[in-house]
Amino acid sequence: MNRKIAALGVTLPALLALSAPPASAAENPAATASASAKGDGTQTAMVKRDIGCRYRANDPGHLTAGSKTVWATVQITGCTPTPPDKCHLTIHLANPVYNVAHKDDGWKSCKKKTLKVKYKCADVVSKREFVTVGTLAMVYRGVHNSHTFTSRHVTLFCR
Repeated sequence: MNRKIAALGVTLPALLALSAPPASAAENPAATASASAKGDGTQTAMVKRDIGCRYRANDPGHLTAGSKTVWATVQITGCTPTPPDKCHLTIHLANPVYNVAHKDDGWKSCKKKTLKVKYKCADVVSKREFVTVGTLAMVYRGVHNSHTFTSRHVTLFCR
């Protein structure tokens, strides 16, 4: 168990470096930290008061029973009535040792969207642990905020 935690610690700093650091309250009193909003894993991040988006990372899984393909998705489930100017969404499908799939959506207008990646199991190991890791960065009139978020760790069979 300790090896899994240590190996995951090797993966996450690289993911955190992909996004800009969040605006601190000292630099921008209107910026707020991300907080859980719902029991379904949806979180909210604000760039300024009343300007931000809701988002979540869904648990990785197979679309059909017996499939060798693992799918992972992250979603922007909605934005405030005045959305941020631009959003940057990324997704990683990871196991405790390394990232197995990645997709970068780039800087685009903020709106509802789903970003998904797939990984076809090709290993001899039949049972593996996966986690969906997403990053969301937002900009509104030069003020920025970002957050890295994850799904639950899920153990799946890859036969």
